[in-house]
Amino acid sequence: MQNHYNEFFFKVGEVYKDIFTDFIFELGIDALEEKDGGFYIRSDEDLSDIIDAIFLLKSKLEQKENKIIDLKSKLEQKENKNWIEEYKKSVVAIQIDNFYIHSSWQESKKGLINIQIDPALAFGSGHHESTHSCIQLLQQYAKKDMKALDVGCGSGILSIILAKLGCKVQACDTDEIAVESSLNNAKLNQISFERIWQGSLSDTKEKYDLIVANLVADIILSLAKSLQESLKINAYLILSGILDKYEERIKQAFVNLKFVTSLKNNEWLSLVYQKER
Repeated sequence: MQNHYNEFFFKVGEVYKDIFTDFIFELGIDALEEKDGGFYIRSDEDLSDIIDAIFLLKSKLEQKENKIIDLKSKLEQKENKNWIEEYKKSVVAIQIDNFYIHSSWQESKKGLINIQIDPALAFGSGHHESTHSCIQLLQQYAKKDMKALDVGCGSGILSIILAKLGCKVQACDTDEIAVESSLNNAKLNQISFERIWQGSLSDTKEKYDLIVANLVADIILSLAKSLQESLKINAYLILSGILDKYEERIKQAFVNLKFVTSLKNNEWLSLVYQKER
C-alpha cells in the first residue's frame, strides 16, 4: 500500500449534480462519496485526467448555456488508509414507510420490505429528497399487476420498488451505465423487469397504467407530450426531481391531466397526475 492517496472534492449547484456524477461514473470511477454538500473522489492513482475532464465538462456546459457554472473544488494528498472501508462506514441505511433501503454490506430489517442498493455503483439510494418522495408516492399509487414504466431509472431503485409492489415493470435510461446498474441491482434484489432499454420514451409505443419520471424540470418539460401520450386512460403519472421554482412551468405543461396531489421536500417538488381522457 502506498503511503498517501489523492482526494478530490468538488461542489456544483443542484441543477448540475446529476450531470457531473453521471459523467464521473462514465469515466470509470466506481466510488463517489456525497458529503459536505459536494462529492469526493479518492484514488491511489493520479487524478489529473479525471479533474481535467470534469473542468472540460464545466466549460462545455457554460458554452451551451451561455452562463458561468459555479464549481468549487479542492485536491489534497492524504495519509493512506482503507478509504473504501471508510466510505462504507459513511453509508446510512434509510427507512421510507414500508421499505428499508440498505447497501449490500448492511443487515436487512425484519418486518419491512428490504431493498439492497450498492451506492458505490448507483445513481440513487433513496436519500435524495426527490427519490424519497417518489418512494412515498409509489406506495400510494402503484398497485399489483399495473403496467409501470420508470423513465430515467438510474440505479433502478424505483423500478425495484415498483416490482416489489407487484407491478409489471419496464425501465429506460439514456445512460448505458445506469441500465447496467439497474440490472445489477435487480439481480441483487431477486426481481426482474419485463423490459429495460438504453434510450427514452421514443423507443416505446406502449401505454402504461403508471409512469414515474424522477428527472429534472428541463427534461420533464421536453418529454411532456410523450409522457402524456404514453398513459392509459385513468393512469397515474408521478413527476419528481423538480425544483420548486419550476412548479408553474411544469403545471402548465401538464394542464391537460388531472392534478391529484404533490409532495414537497425542502426545495424539491413531486407531482401526481391522472389521465382522465
